[in-house]
Amino acid sequence: MKKIFFVLLCTSLSSSVWAQYNPLTLGIVIPEQDTVEYPFSRYRVAAHTDPDAQAFINGKQVQVYRSGAFVDMVYPTEQITPIEFMVVLDGDTVKQTRYLVKPSVSQPASSELVDLGSKEPTKKWFIQPNADPLNPDQWYGPGDVIPILAQATPGKQLSYSIPGQHTHVVMNERSPGVYESYHKVDPYDPIFEGSIEFSLKGRWFKRSKVTSSETVKMGGLPKIGVVNTSDAYLNIGLGSDRLGGAKYGFIYEGVELNIVGEQSGLYKVALSPSLHAWIPTRFVDVKESYELPTQSLSGNIRIAASKENSDLSQGSDVITVSLPKRLPYIVHTELDPNRIVVDIFGATSNTNWKILLDEVTGIDEVRWSQIEDGRLRIYIDLTHKRHWGYDVEYGWRGQMRIIVKHPPVIEDALKPLKNRIIAVDAGHGGRNNGALGSTGVMEKDVALAISKKLEELLVEAGAKVVMTRTDDSYLYMSERAEIIRTNKAELMVSIHANSIGYATDPREMKGTGIFYKHMAYKPLAQIMYNKMRELGLDDYGLTGSFNFSLNAPTDFPNVLVETAFLSNPEEEIFLLDPYYQRRMAQQIVEGLEEYYTQYAWWPNEKLEADK
Repeated sequence: MKKIFFVLLCTSLSSSVWAQYNPLTLGIVIPEQDTVEYPFSRYRVAAHTDPDAQAFINGKQVQVYRSGAFVDMVYPTEQITPIEFMVVLDGDTVKQTRYLVKPSVSQPASSELVDLGSKEPTKKWFIQPNADPLNPDQWYGPGDVIPILAQATPGKQLSYSIPGQHTHVVMNERSPGVYESYHKVDPYDPIFEGSIEFSLKGRWFKRSKVTSSETVKMGGLPKIGVVNTSDAYLNIGLGSDRLGGAKYGFIYEGVELNIVGEQSGLYKVALSPSLHAWIPTRFVDVKESYELPTQSLSGNIRIAASKENSDLSQGSDVITVSLPKRLPYIVHTELDPNRIVVDIFGATSNTNWKILLDEVTGIDEVRWSQIEDGRLRIYIDLTHKRHWGYDVEYGWRGQMRIIVKHPPVIEDALKPLKNRIIAVDAGHGGRNNGALGSTGVMEKDVALAISKKLEELLVEAGAKVVMTRTDDSYLYMSERAEIIRTNKAELMVSIHANSIGYATDPREMKGTGIFYKHMAYKPLAQIMYNKMRELGLDDYGLTGSFNFSLNAPTDFPNVLVETAFLSNPEEEIFLLDPYYQRRMAQQIVEGLEEYYTQYAWWPNEKLEADK
């Protein structure tokens, strides 16, 4: 009995000591600050504590998951809404309060009051563009009309000037003190970006002047721009999201562009009479001259096996199109039949023959057509059902080279990944934390843990692995792509964990998803998606045309794997589990083995193609 009492006493003392040195904790993940400004009607909150504790949010008890996470939705109704977090365990209570604040409604700014002198004051002025009065970045091209309205002393002579173009254009007084004019952009006006100057004629021929604080952008003849970097890309339009605007694709350095406008930090580029694109201004050097672009005649086409890329284990073929200068282009891929389609803008066909050498093994046929003025389309039909990457570059002068990679050759039927070079990208890293789980775990750490396990399994399968990062380092997307290319990776998998916004209930959104951009790589994405679903994860879908930087390259097949939702407290448990991380990595390896088995070249196929 004494022994039992002693054991119980020790147990009680140890519990007291444990509680003393391991007090009940409460970690709030969302909101991240004590006070958060939030405009919407509902808000996701998340915190973590001891898994055995009870948790309450604004007095409502919520579930505490095995990880210690607890979540809920809050519905702000007041200008300032408190959020009280409380956890209770064995008589201990911990409380913390955060606040949601509705943003103040800003009133539209009134027209600026401008004093032109005590005797002849201009009361106020403003510019009112007719196309988009709320968009100060609107670009006005040839033929556009800009209404200019101003308010000044009645009965006087008010004029406006556009520096370098027009001076002292007299405005009409449509009503007492209200002056108007309609400025039409002339095709021969130089490109202008700046302020409009107003001048009010007063007594004794004196003038009082004021310059607008707003700027207007207009221009006549187009300008020629030259792409100044290898990282440049063409946007489809002015739309944008957190990943940037939707893109046509990359554009090679030195390509000449016909600039016809500018808006929101982008140049508007005329590709053909019926098609425009947009490019960030930082990617372009604008020529000083106002020369009009000339239509270029294409020369003959030559198709041959690559000599420069003979070190690639998979090999490649090259289509060379003779052009007098570096013209803009857009490329897309098609499946069934498998082909690559290249549109060259500013080109008119003068191709009278093509040369197809016997050594070419990956290309069945090359065709072309003039689909409209200044738009030459080239069709590249492949000999196989596999897309294994392509690239477009310019050589000497305007020699366009379209490099089409062959599928790699499987060396071992039992180990289809043997000696294959596969890149693994652990998403985020360094100052880029990525998503946050309810326990406070960061996406960058989860992605790295899964990527390292994937590396181990790929090495066991015989592959050569290229890791974009192996520690908590920050890398630009261009640096990641360069690592992949420098190490001649055949394929890339980027590892991530998904999350939702603050207005969605984290318990409702879950599942695995695979993301790709180019149609050529949909088969890889589909196989990978099927393998991840075998883990019992919910269906978040297969997403194409994904505007992610590492899905943009075309010279290697690539997919992004959103393993599961880190914001979902149930899936967060899986993502924190090293065993489950390894299972995810194993499914990815099996997906790659299946893809290589189906889409790589077997030795007999390669021999047949080489004949």
